[in-house]
Amino acid sequence: MKNRKAFRRTAVSALCVAFALSAASCGEGMITTNSEKDMAQVVGTVNIANHEEFQEGGQYAAYASAISSVNSDILKRDLVAYFLNTGYTYVQSYGYTYEQTFNLLMDNLVNRKIIVQYAMAYYFERGADAGDEEYGGVYSVSDYTQYVEEQTAALDDALKVHYENHPELLTLQYFLTEGGRDGTDYDRAVYSLKSMINSTLDSAETDYISDQDDTSSSTGDTRTTPTGVGTEVEDYYPVDAEGNLDYDVYTGHNTLDSCGQYEAQDGSTQSTRRRAYNVFLSNLSANNLLNEGEDTGNLEGIDYYYVELASQLEQALINKYADDLNDEANEELTQEYVEEKYNSLLATQKNSYDSDQDTFETAIGSVSDTSFVLYSPREGFGFVYNIVLPFSATQSQILSTYTNDTGLRQEEIYQKRAALLSNIRATDLRTPWFSADEDSNYAFEATAEDAYYKNTFTQSNEAAGNKTYLFFEDNLKKSSGDNAQYEKLTQYYGRYPYNGTATFDETEEEWNFVPQRLSVDTFLDEMEGYYAYAGLRASGTENAGYMQDIYDEAEDEFDYSKFIYYQGKVTGSDGATLGGTEHKDYFVEGTEAYTAVSVFNELMFAYSSDTGGFNTYMGYTVSPYKTDYVAEFEYAAQAAIREGVGTYVVCPSDYGWHIIYVSFVYDQAGEVYGFDWNERETEGTFSYLFYESLKSDSSSSSSYSSMVQNKILGEYNTSSCVVRYENRYKDLLSMDA
Repeated sequence: MKNRKAFRRTAVSALCVAFALSAASCGEGMITTNSEKDMAQVVGTVNIANHEEFQEGGQYAAYASAISSVNSDILKRDLVAYFLNTGYTYVQSYGYTYEQTFNLLMDNLVNRKIIVQYAMAYYFERGADAGDEEYGGVYSVSDYTQYVEEQTAALDDALKVHYENHPELLTLQYFLTEGGRDGTDYDRAVYSLKSMINSTLDSAETDYISDQDDTSSSTGDTRTTPTGVGTEVEDYYPVDAEGNLDYDVYTGHNTLDSCGQYEAQDGSTQSTRRRAYNVFLSNLSANNLLNEGEDTGNLEGIDYYYVELASQLEQALINKYADDLNDEANEELTQEYVEEKYNSLLATQKNSYDSDQDTFETAIGSVSDTSFVLYSPREGFGFVYNIVLPFSATQSQILSTYTNDTGLRQEEIYQKRAALLSNIRATDLRTPWFSADEDSNYAFEATAEDAYYKNTFTQSNEAAGNKTYLFFEDNLKKSSGDNAQYEKLTQYYGRYPYNGTATFDETEEEWNFVPQRLSVDTFLDEMEGYYAYAGLRASGTENAGYMQDIYDEAEDEFDYSKFIYYQGKVTGSDGATLGGTEHKDYFVEGTEAYTAVSVFNELMFAYSSDTGGFNTYMGYTVSPYKTDYVAEFEYAAQAAIREGVGTYVVCPSDYGWHIIYVSFVYDQAGEVYGFDWNERETEGTFSYLFYESLKSDSSSSSSYSSMVQNKILGEYNTSSCVVRYENRYKDLLSMDA
């Protein structure tokens, strides 16, 4: 199977059925008037083989019999299940009437069937093309017919009943396993369904787990986490040593160790899980989604599971089809086309920015991995990250008395502030990332074998029998190659432990902290030591003229160069400047510039009271002209920009100490990057980012997929292909009354 990128998930939104079942959305018998027989009624039928394109002489005539063999009936049960999963939200949250909602859901179910059937014809046609490198010879009507017959014969009696009720399951399984060769798309869809059901049961089970409390954080505070924390890799699913899906739904009627890589909640027992599962079944029963005599002790013994499985598999086939349409569109992204796009944008920006520099300043303020500034009208612009070591509440109050004292000159206020600054003691602010609730606790114990960074304090702390804690274990394991499930955190080094003592009180069920208190000098030692651990060099010197002769009487202004307390530089392991990393490689993981930013970012999350720079693309924009920043910060940031990438300076303000790090500099006028076709697949390079942005551009793959699917719907959603039996679900449309 080809690698399917996250950005390529572009199925038409109207066709996307999200399984979001929860105890609340199940309702308490929302649909109570329908019997089992009533729920089994056919409320709609879709068969695009009735279209002229599938008749004799038509383009898809050879596939008509296979399309017609698929049971494309929409049952009333399907419509009700869809409502409970998704439609109920439209009524409760968006103010839709029941009539509007059920009509919308019916439209979606019809549209989904049309696209699934058309996708079958699409793959049959590609399979008939011997020159098709991916699907040629894989799909055929004869192979499909044989596959369905063989799979049907292999079903045991218990499963055969469900597959007779949902014959589309084997059809979908065939196309999602590429003729039986590769089952990744099928297994991924099954995992998606089972993980969502497990999440539903987890939510319900919480009420029954003993000693469960409402405390999510012992500190009562919150702290922003890096983007991507806990995010699963797109299309991930767990497999065993043989490559088979290793995951199942834990109902309490089975054992936890039989559920593969599903992880139960802390405190879960077979009893609490069974109670949660009974609530799940009760909600289904209350809405007539359980049939008499079903084996409810086994999730796969109830028909409702196969209703949802069919929905998941249909959506999976639509996603697969959309991906392949995207590939067709992306084939148009030739070297000539992409370079023409780049050169056109470069020329447009040059004309715009040369004539209006304000436009350039606005543009760099919104730069991202999909919004590029290719041209700089002059040097001196750049980006900085900012760590603020803040005044304490008491110190801020004292400073306020100084600033409000009309008898003090500004120079005197600055000197008094300097005395307060010398007494600032910063602490690690990540205590909200510890939680008494294991499910929301980001902290984990780091062992000596982890070889994580250890400062003098953590070494002595461990010697005293205390534990060292890091954060985001799943993401860090991904970074080390030990965990395929979670995304890596970008620009976050991840090896800096909580700087203090953290202990958990089992009796009170809360965390207690004794943080290390860092002066600005101690912090700089800590920062430079951490850079050394990361394989880089960081060193600087104090400003001998700090806070001396700060007022220039001749010029009648303050000399802000005297406000800089410290200035240093991060360089490579060989002492070479980080500026040697080209602009185009800024986001390439493993470069020294990337590592340097990652280290600083992590320390910013740990210590900074300025959260405005968290999870930004490159930090704060700095112009060489007048800015809105406070004067001390403005001067220091502009001076640092002039020294280039890797420079860090320390200056004061009324907020506390600022540690400013230069992450990116427009160091000369002219073209910033340059596009290299040969680097379009090198992740992190500018050429990669620019190329990928064109793939998701409105004129490219995603809109092409949507356009094709909308065209199909317009062509086949006709009376010859679609029949609706509105009288059979009229009672649902009348629920508003």
